[in-house]
Amino acid sequence: MRVNPNFDHPGRQSGAVLLVAVLLLLLAGVMTVFAMNVGLFEQRSTGNDLRAKAVNEVAEAGLAQGFEYLMRQHSELLEDASLWQKCTATDISFPCGAISAAPIDTDGDGTADTARRATMYRLHATSHTIPGLDNALANYMLELEETSKIDTAANGASVSYGVAPVVCFMARPATSVANLPIQCGAPGASGVTDLKAVTFVSVAKIPGESASATLVQTLGEYPTLNDPMGKPPITASGSAGVTGTLQIVTNPNAGGPGVPVSVWNRLNITKTGTTNTCYADEFFRYTQGSANPVPYQGTIRCDDCRCDANGAPATLSYDNSGNLQAEGIDILDVEGDSRDRGTGTNYNVRSDQYSYPTCEFPPDLFRFVFGVRAWNDTNNDCFGETKLANVVYQNPDSGATGSVGPDEAHLYANADKIIPADPSNPSPLIRASQLGTAALLSSSATAGLIWCQANCDIGSNVQVGTPEAPVILVLDRPGTGSVRIQGVVFGMIFIRETGTTMNPATGSSGTGACPSNCSLQMNAGAAIYGALVLQGQMNVNGTSAVIHDATVLRTIAENEGTTPATLPGAWNDQRSY
Repeated sequence: MRVNPNFDHPGRQSGAVLLVAVLLLLLAGVMTVFAMNVGLFEQRSTGNDLRAKAVNEVAEAGLAQGFEYLMRQHSELLEDASLWQKCTATDISFPCGAISAAPIDTDGDGTADTARRATMYRLHATSHTIPGLDNALANYMLELEETSKIDTAANGASVSYGVAPVVCFMARPATSVANLPIQCGAPGASGVTDLKAVTFVSVAKIPGESASATLVQTLGEYPTLNDPMGKPPITASGSAGVTGTLQIVTNPNAGGPGVPVSVWNRLNITKTGTTNTCYADEFFRYTQGSANPVPYQGTIRCDDCRCDANGAPATLSYDNSGNLQAEGIDILDVEGDSRDRGTGTNYNVRSDQYSYPTCEFPPDLFRFVFGVRAWNDTNNDCFGETKLANVVYQNPDSGATGSVGPDEAHLYANADKIIPADPSNPSPLIRASQLGTAALLSSSATAGLIWCQANCDIGSNVQVGTPEAPVILVLDRPGTGSVRIQGVVFGMIFIRETGTTMNPATGSSGTGACPSNCSLQMNAGAAIYGALVLQGQMNVNGTSAVIHDATVLRTIAENEGTTPATLPGAWNDQRSY
């Protein structure tokens, strides 16, 4: 029998086993090296991601600091035309290149004819430098205080950053064509308004590395007060009980050109006595007794003139004394509800659950005055009965923070003076420069936006403000009482509700009728030259007056100026410098 020769020599198998083992070892080594490379790659990716996030956060800080520097601390730069250089349509360099080159219609002919970029302005180049940034960028950037800047990112890396503005100096359109895009003009040129839209371009880098970020955000401006010139003499969310001799000088254009409005009320006006409404000419021209109109700082003052003096034409409303409710074209109120006709010249104001969503009276009077939402209509009755959720406000000087209503946050941020609820222990949210005393409510030198948080009565024989330096008085209603006015005020008064819910039947947190639940009581000797807006009910006794004064209200609008705010959808990170 023959033996298979392959089994005669088992040693021949050993060479193949060794080869397989070597190949397996090589494969394991390759896999190990590959795994190490993957780990190294992931480590580098994670580091890059952390650096990218850190540099983005620094660029965001640049946007915030640029806004604060230009819009609040050094707004005078926006008024100096010599500092600004016009961008060109083809300029893609920093910072003009961050603005869209898409054409817009500038003459109202329906054709887009000029690049938006070519209507805006950047700063002239300076010798300003920032370590770690190219001079081509730094020369156009704002000179932020170095002590206020961040020098180290969250990950510990050193950072360099700066921010440059590109400004649209808003101009009045040359045509009345509807839906024309916002027009920009040359700073200081004819037709250019005081409003600006500013695009901030922030660039941040980590020196010595490739990590960088460019962020762009546009801010606009809105008036601090919402159309003071258009306010009727009296606007109230609650009923108005008018007795005695209240004289109201109408706003001749509050309802539109040539349409007078003296009182705008969400509920009813009840008149007794000899109350009248009239135009300014009748009020000042037909004097009687000791009444003596006198010129006063560009306007006319007469605290005790009357609409129905001997020889005067018939008054707009309430021409007869007594309880006769003779409401003319200038009275807007509600007798019953919006389904009723009402007894006055005008139909009832449609502003309740039956007219919703048509709300002819503003549901939120704080927004009506200041343009900031504070109250929410939760049951569709055209009345904001629920205060919006609190927001966090931070004192920019001390860093103290607090949770307050959106109306209070706005007042803390914008009031010139604040009379604290407890003078011995004022809120830490009040800046030192804002702290005021009750003496502000009895001085003609008082001017600007004044917020009184408690004990806000204005006594007799005092004057607050002047036509040349009027006031905006925000007087907080006591929880269970009334604000009382007996003196003379040149400006606008807003009686603010301090609760978190309001009663639609009273227009405030009060639950009953006047005088116990009045938000405001005007007594003999009171005279307001400007406008009065109140959340709640009012009661008037004795001889007093609310006089629409266009000079005072125009000065308020000019003095209070504008408030900057970010525009929706105006942030992007699509550019890179």
